Amino acid sequence: MSLTLPDIPEHERSPLVLLLLDLLQQQQSRIAQLEDEIARLKGLQPRPDLRPSTLETPPPQPRSPDAKRPGSDKRSKNAHLTIHREVVVALPDPPPDATFKGYEDYVVQELVIASQAIRYRRERWQTADGRTLLAPLPAAVVPGSHFGPTLPSSRPLLQ
Repeated sequence: MSLTLPDIPEHERSPLVLLLLDLLQQQQSRIAQLEDEIARLKGLQPRPDLRPSTLETPPPQPRSPDAKRPGSDKRSKNAHLTIHREVVVALPDPPPDATFKGYEDYVVQELVIASQAIRYRRERWQTADGRTLLAPLPAAVVPGSHFGPTLPSSRPLLQ
């Protein structure tokens, strides 16, 4: 049982009113303790410990436009990358009096998803007695499936 009191304006909050509000809160707390004790004695679940909502917290202060994210300047982001291809980009028509001073690296990451269809041309032989012999598929090919071993659809369904 929760008692919701109306807001009392500041000018009406006399010491007596504040004392009564404090007594009401103490009584509500004691009633909640007694209800929990009754539930415990009956073998019921206690009231859940509800924490205040985090949705009501004030929004974070906006960062200044030139500020970096926390932790973004601690390490090189490209140090752990494996470079698969290196392309030298030449400056078109440098002035004749210019001096070459080396390179400035610029790393670009890309995700490559490619399909690949493989045709296995299996040798077929016929013996003198009329039997047909067929070359076996490589071990990586899933028997009875027309999908490669890296596709999830090539794996048998678990039951």
